[in-house]
Amino acid sequence: MLRFLLPLCCALGLLAGPVAAQIYSWTDAEGNRVYSDQPRPGASTVELKPTNVVEPTSSSSAVQSRDNSRDQPRSGSVYQQLSITDPANDSAIRSNEGDLTLTVVTEPPLSGSHLLKLSIGGVLSQTGMPGTGSAVHQLTAHNIDRGSHEIAAVVVDAKGAEIQRSAPITVHLQRTSLNQPARGGANQAPRAPAAPRAPNVPRPGSGG
Repeated sequence: MLRFLLPLCCALGLLAGPVAAQIYSWTDAEGNRVYSDQPRPGASTVELKPTNVVEPTSSSSAVQSRDNSRDQPRSGSVYQQLSITDPANDSAIRSNEGDLTLTVVTEPPLSGSHLLKLSIGGVLSQTGMPGTGSAVHQLTAHNIDRGSHEIAAVVVDAKGAEIQRSAPITVHLQRTSLNQPARGGANQAPRAPAAPRAPNVPRPGSGG
């Protein structure tokens, strides 16, 4: 089960969780703007906006959300780039709280009439990040179950119709289970101490 929190604009900077990688930007030989988490000569760093926290759809509407995304007509590719740049595909991430922060790049920058959402395990988040004129976005999901999850970034319009979807990535979340036994059998019942043994006293007349 996935649970996301509502956007808290004033407290986003205080959220605890994994810190996303630095994003770099440069122009390639064909004049296209490129974003990556890998630095290179001549690249400039991108100032990241505060992390946005999204809320998932309820379990009763998850199937409806999937069906609606199939039925809604999709326009052509509005964004030349729509990708999750951090974490990398097939990453193993440890977070005992189940927090996961993702960095998403849209080029051109996300339109003010669009929302950026996350699809985790096929379930589309109920709330999303609105366009702010930035091309780099951070979204955080909370209390994700441990295990492998397929995640994609999804752009929808004001009516909730899906416009574009990124290539999915797989993330392997590692978190401590409360039911996991402690190492060394620390959770086993203590054993009763052995009864004291009498000292080896020589018998009378033994001559010893």
